[in-house]
Amino acid sequence: MSSVLKREILVSLLSLTSGEPAAVGNLRAVVRVTGEVLNEFLDQLSFEGLITQRGGLIEASQRQRLDMAVRAVQLGADFQRVCRALGWLEFEEMVSYVFEENGYDVSRRFRFTAENRRWEIDVLATRRPLIVCCECKHWARGLGNATAKKTVETHLEKIRVFSENIVETTAMQSLKNWRRVVVVPMIMSLMPTPIKLFEQVPIVSILALPNFLGKFDGYLENLAKYTVELPSPKPSPSQTVLRRR
Repeated sequence: MSSVLKREILVSLLSLTSGEPAAVGNLRAVVRVTGEVLNEFLDQLSFEGLITQRGGLIEASQRQRLDMAVRAVQLGADFQRVCRALGWLEFEEMVSYVFEENGYDVSRRFRFTAENRRWEIDVLATRRPLIVCCECKHWARGLGNATAKKTVETHLEKIRVFSENIVETTAMQSLKNWRRVVVVPMIMSLMPTPIKLFEQVPIVSILALPNFLGKFDGYLENLAKYTVELPSPKPSPSQTVLRRR
């Protein structure tokens, strides 16, 4: 089976298994392939753990759907089509996947407490000395200036608080050998729009994220960011070795 046909089946599976099992007959109706060839590929996907088949139905957990999305992208599927087939939490998973593919360590739903309240950052991506803090927006319609302005202002306030309290957050556990961090706020959108800057905060489509990260160092000078000097680690207490004479 060609890669083109495989990725078409995978994307169709993502659309059909969103929230409920899909009937094999419904899948066959939307992809141009014989029943024998389709069943063979479905059996392969089952063997690899990407889907579960039961009585003519195809089921896929959130983890399986993400794995299917990644496989489809690897086979050359249109990134926008794949992302549109994903749900809210799956969108965050795809954002995390792109950062990880570009050498970042990623934490999802990062929570911290500061200024007498709890905060949450959808995706926290770290690659020395950067901490990229992403707010993921699954906008169903175009992004207007008023919506962008409100979203950016709210996100900037959150990231300011995070930066000012970073030493006290659990993020410090992964920054033990860092002397300085540069915290960069970012808004992620599912909509395929050009990269925009509002108050120097980038609003980046998931479709454009791989290319954006590839040129990130070039963008950085013009982006909003918070630079934090971290305290030096405390020296380990010296040990006194007693020797017998």
